[in-house]
Amino acid sequence: MQTVGETIASLRRDRRMTQEELAASLGVSAQSVSKWENNVTMPDILLLPVIAGIFEVTVDELFSMERPGRKGSWPMEEAPSAVYRAVIETMWDWDTEAQPELTIKNLKSNPTQHTGFVSRLGGGVYANRDMALVMLPEGENDLALLENEAAAEFLAAMADASVRKIIKHLMEKPGVYTAASLAALCHMDEKDARTALERLEKYNLVQRRSVDLGAEEKLDVYSLFGGHRIKLLLWPLLSLAGRLADFHEDWCGFRN
Repeated sequence: MQTVGETIASLRRDRRMTQEELAASLGVSAQSVSKWENNVTMPDILLLPVIAGIFEVTVDELFSMERPGRKGSWPMEEAPSAVYRAVIETMWDWDTEAQPELTIKNLKSNPTQHTGFVSRLGGGVYANRDMALVMLPEGENDLALLENEAAAEFLAAMADASVRKIIKHLMEKPGVYTAASLAALCHMDEKDARTALERLEKYNLVQRRSVDLGAEEKLDVYSLFGGHRIKLLLWPLLSLAGRLADFHEDWCGFRN
């Protein structure tokens, strides 16, 4: 039976993650991940649910219990494109003359083209070359989105160029940084870097830890946290924002 460390290593390799990427997602060092996988140490018990969440398994599965089989499932690397294709095919399933393959080809070759429909019962489906998005009906609650101040504050944070520069750097080069080092690397004022890091910490996109330097002196260091949420939620949000900012009525079979 595999150890927890061996299971973590197997799950990480299945998802083509490096030890550094896993470490960055957890806010620990790559050395810690290496020690787990080589059975030198065990992850802290409080980290086990976090690790399980990243790999989309249960804590029991980390302890090498048998994983339930998934009928008709796709390999992890192929799942996004397979789900995308399934959404397009479902959108056009009502039309016997439709050619989903042609739709996908057109979307991939035309950066401004979209397809989609709005259901008479509310909700709808939208797709372009980068994503397929399903919005379930909420009725009157849809309009409440315009009154969501928490969402507005988050959008304001993402509008801050310093915030986006720091996210970009941390995604490209995961590691541990001080505010001063990030300011220098991102070519910004240190005060702006600290303000941006405060915003990112508020939304749990960076983790702050305090290092004791002795003589009652401490230094705050920062690392990326929640990189999976950035890829799953922030990238689609920014992609859609870019579409809306320069919108073209270039629809392929839109139905309302």
